[in-house]
Amino acid sequence: MIYDTMLITGCAGDIALALARIAREAGAVRRLIGCDIHADHAGPAFFDACEVAPRANVAAYLEALERIVRTHGVDVIVPMSEAELTVLLAAGHLGAFAGVPVLAANRLAVETGLDKHATFNRLAAHGLGVPWTRVVGEAPPLTLPCILKRRRGQGSKDLRLVNTEADVEVAGQTRAGDLWQELLLPDDQEYTCGLYRSRAGETRMIALRRRLQGGLTGTAVVADSAPFSPLLHGIADALHLNGSVNVQLRLTADGPKVFEINPRFSSTVRFRDKLGFRDFIWSLLDLRGLAIGDYRAPTPGIRMYRCADEVIIG
Repeated sequence: MIYDTMLITGCAGDIALALARIAREAGAVRRLIGCDIHADHAGPAFFDACEVAPRANVAAYLEALERIVRTHGVDVIVPMSEAELTVLLAAGHLGAFAGVPVLAANRLAVETGLDKHATFNRLAAHGLGVPWTRVVGEAPPLTLPCILKRRRGQGSKDLRLVNTEADVEVAGQTRAGDLWQELLLPDDQEYTCGLYRSRAGETRMIALRRRLQGGLTGTAVVADSAPFSPLLHGIADALHLNGSVNVQLRLTADGPKVFEINPRFSSTVRFRDKLGFRDFIWSLLDLRGLAIGDYRAPTPGIRMYRCADEVIIG
């Protein structure tokens, strides 16, 4: 057992449920507490208790979070959403909240990953592969077609393909502050890469070639991470990484290009855990100052599939 009582936020979501299952299976925690903005979800089948909390952008969020921590004697907090990370970061609580450690990547990694334009600027400044990226309202797209995406938040939401100058004009009037980004091709060469660096500076990585289903990785195959290793090591250096992030990239004719970094555990976290890339468990151990153990990269070609499940709560 690594911790006694863990709080995982966003407990109605797929990532929180995956982390809860990993923690149970590994015997990493005695009690699991969840919280979400509503109570109608499958969380009670996986958590010992589930609380209702306001949205992270509501003023009462931090007060509610502290109440949950105090009520249940929580000794580690695992925030799930970009919105929660944003609030904790702004309030100076990314490392600890209410005297309790918060499991998250380091400040620079979180700040950079939360802002996709900052991601472009930092990686470009270090000579790492990125698509051209411009802020809507500040500069027009370099080429068409291109991608129109949110600057902050989940990249798959409000993502659009922009083909014509008329589309550019409309978006310029309605999406100021968002991003134009290079359309990376081919679209069947998309990879999600787990990237972890310990406090001692050991870097571990895994690359999965994926196919999306409803915004999530529905199927994936383990890829050889060697072609991406220089890029991923460069990203870890550029972010002064401590902890786990998820790197989204496409392998283009000009080499791999990173279009997004998620500064949190991703929807593939349980896929990866089953393959031996145990970044959640490693992060918990490292936060305690405990040895994280060895890692053997899985064999390229292993396939994985996301399946639906049914949960009954009486």
